[in-house]
Amino acid sequence: MAVRGTASQRRGRGDESDTDDDGSGQPQAGSSRQRQQQNGGRAGDNANKQQRDPELEALKLDKPDKTLRHLFLQTLMSRKVIPLDTAKTLYKEQCRLCKVQQPDAFETFIAELEPGLSLCGLDIKTTRNQETGVPYIALVNTIEDDVSKLATDYKAEEIALFRAIVEKIMTAPKLSYSTTQTEAVRLAKAPVTKAMAIQLLKSFLAKGWLSLHSSGRLTLSPRSLLELAPYLRETFSQGTQEDDDDTPEYERDRTVVDCNLCMTIVTSGYACPNKRCGVRLHTYCATQRLGNDGRCPDRLDETKEHPCQQTWPRDSSTRKFYGVPVGISAVEDVVGSDDDNGAGPDASSMMASSSAVKTQPKKKAAAAAKGGKKKAAPSKKRGRAAEVDDEDEEDELDDDEDASSRAGGTSSPTAPRKRSSRTAARRGTAARMSEDDDDDEE
Repeated sequence: MAVRGTASQRRGRGDESDTDDDGSGQPQAGSSRQRQQQNGGRAGDNANKQQRDPELEALKLDKPDKTLRHLFLQTLMSRKVIPLDTAKTLYKEQCRLCKVQQPDAFETFIAELEPGLSLCGLDIKTTRNQETGVPYIALVNTIEDDVSKLATDYKAEEIALFRAIVEKIMTAPKLSYSTTQTEAVRLAKAPVTKAMAIQLLKSFLAKGWLSLHSSGRLTLSPRSLLELAPYLRETFSQGTQEDDDDTPEYERDRTVVDCNLCMTIVTSGYACPNKRCGVRLHTYCATQRLGNDGRCPDRLDETKEHPCQQTWPRDSSTRKFYGVPVGISAVEDVVGSDDDNGAGPDASSMMASSSAVKTQPKKKAAAAAKGGKKKAAPSKKRGRAAEVDDEDEEDELDDDEDASSRAGGTSSPTAPRKRSSRTAARRGTAARMSEDDDDDEE
């Protein structure tokens, strides 16, 4: 008669059957216990899908195609600018929700929307991020009339601040096309306070009118470059007429220049090394346009009698052609050129402040010898001290931007030294003014 094992022994044999023979005693890949867990996970996903499907089935859409168009346009209106890959993913999901059996290709779907949008003064355009080359799709306004200007969430003084920031960015020195957050806040005029200006900057960034670079500097966003392109061309174009006084000395220094390949405004990329040539290219357009020899594409312009024949330099490590930096990458050149001026205003201010510090103890000793307690005007001293403190706070904000610049690797390390010199100069000036007040009272 066969002897049956106890219940505990039978359970032990059952556990051993769920493990491999490697002696570890742990469930291995492909074991029955792990398969049960995987099957349980699939069952949960199927249950969730079954819960969602009845809700979708309950939707009664008489015209799925029309609902799909409304849904996609609502998405564009709420987001304004969407990465192209994200837009295609949203379109695919919306087709599933609207139960469109045979959806058109994404490009065909967009082309069918454009005639109706043109009647409303709207259009769907594509652009690229000038730094990364990532394609975007945006819903933009194509009509510039009084009605469209009133259709905004901002007040007149807030729009004036935005225009001032745009002008500051477009007219930045050395084709840097950027500005610091501190400089943008300083552009605020009454009734807009500095606190309001900071909140407006956050709003401009959130709504896609401005972009914040990793260096901490503000640039024009893809939405602004698309929707404000007519305004930028009209306001900042130079030398469009023969009698224009703002014509730059060299063609390379023009403010508004289109890419020689994609024909959109360039605020980040390269300019031709020849200063008499006005050719510019985006970073992602340079490789395709310059080809293998790196010769300037201006030579292909048959309308010019003497086109540029410049050969662009090539990076020995990446084997890519490059030109004069345009955009954020030009900021380092701006700081370097300012520092090369030698004994400029900052240097003289530093000398003045150091001399003021040296003469300060002598004046204090002379005042003590007279034996009179000096009661200087406290309101003046406190007012000047408060001004210095406010400027110091702005310098701290500049230092924060410098820290982010060093993290992004796009700014020169000489920038903090320059701001420190300005701070020392202001403090030295305040000290001299206080001493003059003390002398007057004596």
